[in-house]
Amino acid sequence: MMFMDRTAVVALIFGVLVIAFILGTGQWAYGNVVGPLVNYSKLPKLEITYANDVTKGNETLLILNVTDVDGPDAYPATVPLMEIYNSTWHVFLNSSEISNYTTKVIQAPWNENKRDYVNWYTGFAVPLGSEAQFQLALPMHLSPGSYTVKLFTPGISLKSEASATFVVS
Repeated sequence: MMFMDRTAVVALIFGVLVIAFILGTGQWAYGNVVGPLVNYSKLPKLEITYANDVTKGNETLLILNVTDVDGPDAYPATVPLMEIYNSTWHVFLNSSEISNYTTKVIQAPWNENKRDYVNWYTGFAVPLGSEAQFQLALPMHLSPGSYTVKLFTPGISLKSEASATFVVS
């Protein structure tokens, strides 16, 4: 009967421990050993961190701080459809209206080389990890009350769209 030398036994034990660590970490973090593989970075997740309004004559300046907290880093999250409503009033804005009504985009100080922007095709475009304040001059006067604004992103279910409420006084 042939015995392995001490170096081979230590190397074998170390190899088994490394493989167990890699598989265990993969299962714990991503479920890729047993169960479906979960990739949390494949879909964007937009959040509205601040929503407010300023009334100027017959226009309403809607101020939204929007950030992308999850998703791919290769391309920005887009918002081609926005919904603003309360119990008596309802409007949808498509990407060209979002682009036309946006008067200013103020970048967060940590947005060094990733800039948020707006255009007629995508509406809002928000890269991963960035935040910007989008100011929209809506050509309508909002009556006093509580309003909800929702941002719709392609590929995201309607249950998990970004939404916020603001009060017009």
